[in-house]
Amino acid sequence: MAESIRKAQTAQRTGIGSRLLALLGVLLFMAIGAGAWLFGHWESRILPIMLIEVEGELHHHSSRLLQETLSERLNGGILTTDLAALKRAAEELPWVGRASVRRVWPDRLRVRVEEHRPIARWNTDGLVTAEGVVFHPNSGTVPAGLPLLEGDDKQAPKIAARYLKWRDELMLVGHLIQTLSVDPRGDWRVELVMGTTLRLGTGPVEERLARFIASTPQLEAAGQPTVVDLRYSNGFSVKWATSADTKIRAHSDRIVRSGHRG
Repeated sequence: MAESIRKAQTAQRTGIGSRLLALLGVLLFMAIGAGAWLFGHWESRILPIMLIEVEGELHHHSSRLLQETLSERLNGGILTTDLAALKRAAEELPWVGRASVRRVWPDRLRVRVEEHRPIARWNTDGLVTAEGVVFHPNSGTVPAGLPLLEGDDKQAPKIAARYLKWRDELMLVGHLIQTLSVDPRGDWRVELVMGTTLRLGTGPVEERLARFIASTPQLEAAGQPTVVDLRYSNGFSVKWATSADTKIRAHSDRIVRSGHRG
């Protein structure tokens, strides 16, 4: 009988202890939650961000605009503000290519940005970088004097790379590219500042452009070409400014018009 009473008392004490531990756990959890809430509520007032420093060259977005944009996204003090969200906000500005944000104790954020550096206009309202990154700036911020590249956005890296290569090659013979375009069929066309259009087609376009460059002295000596159609296997045809409806064959030992275009 006494043994049974002892077991009952032991079980009762164990149950009370378990309930006390559970209660303490709940109270501790509530205390942590309340502490976190109080910290989040008061942290931005106790440890506010007083200054946003901007580093890097900003040609089209002033430091002030970037600071204002990030200030609107601040959601805490120096310890709790979401740096990843601020980074995304900075990179949402059209001209900003990359951004990094870090805390500087006790009350500053330091933002470093790199702007996109366009080499050309892209289609109707965009710009493109040397890496083929297409972006769309606000109206009125497109630099004047840039050439135009046209094509599918997915081909932008290829078109930009080809533009840079051809630009340098054509500059050696005194020509500048005004427009470089490729249509959905892969048909390449170059319009030069001097007013000549080069039809390169879909085949070996590098070889065809080299053929035009090698023949530039002959063409310039003969007159002003408006269209040079290089879509032949080993030659080209020319439409001259003085006779818009006549195609004249370019004769030389190297250049022979072929009946096959591509």
